[in-house]
Amino acid sequence: MITTGEGGMVTTDDAARAERLRRLREHGMSVSAAQRHASGRPVAERYLEVGYNYRMTDIQAAVGLVQLGRLDEIVTRRRELAARYEQLLAPIPGLRPVRDPAHGEGNFQSYWVLLAEDFPVGRDALLEALADAGISARRGIMAAHLEPAYAGHAAAPLPVTERISRNSLILPLFHTMTHAQQDRVAAVLHEQAGG
Repeated sequence: MITTGEGGMVTTDDAARAERLRRLREHGMSVSAAQRHASGRPVAERYLEVGYNYRMTDIQAAVGLVQLGRLDEIVTRRRELAARYEQLLAPIPGLRPVRDPAHGEGNFQSYWVLLAEDFPVGRDALLEALADAGISARRGIMAAHLEPAYAGHAAAPLPVTERISRNSLILPLFHTMTHAQQDRVAAVLHEQAGG
């Protein structure tokens, strides 16, 4: 929901996990570049495990800090848009919008809907109709065991997961989205539902 150009952020309250994550972002080195430079002495780092170059640039960090300062505003706006989607889509039979769980509030990083098995059009046909209207949407909840990367691996029967994967799609949602843009999305969904 916020950006640093590319990449993400990991937060944890586990000190050992945090230390390992910091090490992994710098090629798995036992001593970070910042620690090495600050020591004022020659330090021979060791590579304790295979790591990556996931260090953020200073420019990315500056962008991220500005974005972080806007996080509450962005989440509030996304929640407002999600509530509006829920109102716009509520009259469509066989279409169930995502909602907050009973135990908390979501940030609506994405907004997905679930189609009933008897919805007048399938998920892929609905995606085509949205695309024809110039609306970028995508398939919804994905199931790892159905993806080519996991072909040939054993998987337990997951009928609910597979149904949700088959019948869900993610609608456009971004904090600068206008009501007119939302209305266009809703209009296509109503039309495809036969209303």
